[in-house]
Amino acid sequence: MSGDEVLVLVISAVLAVVMWGAWYIVPRRIRRLGRPVAGQQFLDLAPLVSFGLLIIVLKTVSANDVRDDVRYLVLYFFLGAAWVSVALRCLPLVGLSARDDVVERANGSAARAIAGAMLAITLCYAGGNIGNGPGWWVVVFSAGLATIALLLSWLVLETLARVADVVTIERDEAAGLRLAGWLVACGLIAGVSAAGDWESARDTVSTFVLVAWPLLPLIGVAALLEWQWRPTPERPAPPVTTYGAVPALLYIGVAVLHVFRSWPVE
Repeated sequence: MSGDEVLVLVISAVLAVVMWGAWYIVPRRIRRLGRPVAGQQFLDLAPLVSFGLLIIVLKTVSANDVRDDVRYLVLYFFLGAAWVSVALRCLPLVGLSARDDVVERANGSAARAIAGAMLAITLCYAGGNIGNGPGWWVVVFSAGLATIALLLSWLVLETLARVADVVTIERDEAAGLRLAGWLVACGLIAGVSAAGDWESARDTVSTFVLVAWPLLPLIGVAALLEWQWRPTPERPAPPVTTYGAVPALLYIGVAVLHVFRSWPVE
């Protein structure tokens, strides 16, 4: 490993250990007078699922010199762990907070949405690792492209439909699950759009734009559904299965079909 790779590894490992340690320790230090924290199990399980998925990607479809070298597997794993933890700090921009909404207010709907966001960000980073390239900075560029696209898509949806208010204020569980599914779908699309062998920054951006186009109709469909399915006096608690699980699975199904159609990325 080169000097810059060792430096990236050390910084990433320190960030990952500190930030994920806080993720698990801090909620347990906050007293809630004995009340269980609704949704905390989602926040405990989501990192394990996310990092398990990342390990699979690194071992199977990452660069040839990464998947067979434990040093580089460790480097890109810790870089990914730090990447996801830092990106999660952007959630207040879209109206969500793990500490405020889940730990302090025991909002299970917000926990589902945040868990979906974590998995989506992991998919963006994982996509940046797929294919061959000259170094770690290629992964940062490609994963950054995917992560920015995901966050911008979410910001646009939030501007159009104010989903965070339904999740955090009205505590609509269907909306939280629906948002989680939508985020995972967007993460899949953004991740596969950032995948592929590295040629140049310009080529990577061009390919990304060509492959990531389903993000736009997904934003439109989600905005329409969020306005139509908001809780009302006549329907204060929409059924979670019909209004949450089914559309979430449909979002993910559409994204999976697009991934198969676009794979392998040229």
